[in-house]
Amino acid sequence: MGTVFFLLSLALANMTGANTLLIIVIIGIVIIILALLGGIEAVIWLDVIQGFMLFGCGIACLVFILYGVKGGPAEVWHIAKINHHTGFGPYSFNFTKLTFVVMAVNGIFYGIQKYGTDQTIVQRYLTAKTDRSAIRASLMGVFLLVPVWALFMFIGTALFVYYKQNPLPAGMRVDAIFPYFIVSKMPEGVVGLIIASLVSAGVCSLGADLNCLAAVGVQDYYKRFYPNSSDKECLRIGKWIVFFAGIGALLIAALYLVAGEGGVLDIVFTLYAIFSGGIAGIFLLGLFSSRANRQGVTIGIMACIIFTAYAFLTSTKIGISNQKYLLLDLGRYNFTQNKLMLGVYSHLVVIIVGYVASLFFPKPNISKNLLYSGWLHAKRRNKAQ
Repeated sequence: MGTVFFLLSLALANMTGANTLLIIVIIGIVIIILALLGGIEAVIWLDVIQGFMLFGCGIACLVFILYGVKGGPAEVWHIAKINHHTGFGPYSFNFTKLTFVVMAVNGIFYGIQKYGTDQTIVQRYLTAKTDRSAIRASLMGVFLLVPVWALFMFIGTALFVYYKQNPLPAGMRVDAIFPYFIVSKMPEGVVGLIIASLVSAGVCSLGADLNCLAAVGVQDYYKRFYPNSSDKECLRIGKWIVFFAGIGALLIAALYLVAGEGGVLDIVFTLYAIFSGGIAGIFLLGLFSSRANRQGVTIGIMACIIFTAYAFLTSTKIGISNQKYLLLDLGRYNFTQNKLMLGVYSHLVVIIVGYVASLFFPKPNISKNLLYSGWLHAKRRNKAQ
């Protein structure tokens, strides 16, 4: 959430000339108030609005960039191709570098985790009236990811070509290039619409996250310790969670201001791979295996934590200037692969260790309806009837 706050505020600051920290605070307060008042209904309708605005503004920006380049779209493709910016490569199976294969494999587990275990997504399709509607909504979200990502990746390629012909101001950070183009090269009315869509997207994403944290905090923690609490009391606790989580996200966003001149997204993807390790593995074991049990999965989780700690400590360097040292140096036993692969190996560790360890404990007595095979059988039976 802090990352979204920061990137949104950085974009708005470059477009309006306002102070980034001031925008972080203002946007944060607005989102906290909206989440306190609107709940899940506000989240869903904001999703609908910002989805259309995001895609429409992306197409508009791409058109302006393509025809802002001397030579038009053909020249954009020509220069991009010469500079090797027309593909998703490199395509090698070298897991030590950020390759297409690394991104694709990581993306598969990321998608499973996002749509199977992430409350910010799950809370949306749980509001559907039927299972059929929920499945259709989730599949629509998955398939729309491809054109949306492709659109904005191609915008990045087009911007690369544009600023080959028109040099950027010195010292501009990577995250600020797209906002700089929008505010300096596009018509004022379009800029206003894009700013509105940015705010809408940020409000939607952060509102969903805050609403999710409140739901998890109340259902999984507060009600466990206070099972007899009233709905009114749970609502009050949920609102306090929204408030404090929002303030925490604001503080994280402010810390990004001193994170350096590089891109923030690299940091985000790395942290996501580290801290979400194993969650998709737990989900897949529970969904497909009737043999996995609590004791075995607990051992799998412990193995995952140990592996993730080892991989992080033996691949992360700290220090000043050119003097950087590994947090833990084990020589040839260091983890040398790209950190995004942590988002793959950690889940596999949970699945393999969790399943094997489960064989040493009694088979659990669980309903077949909780397994994918049981759900599929029931679906076929209902269809036959």
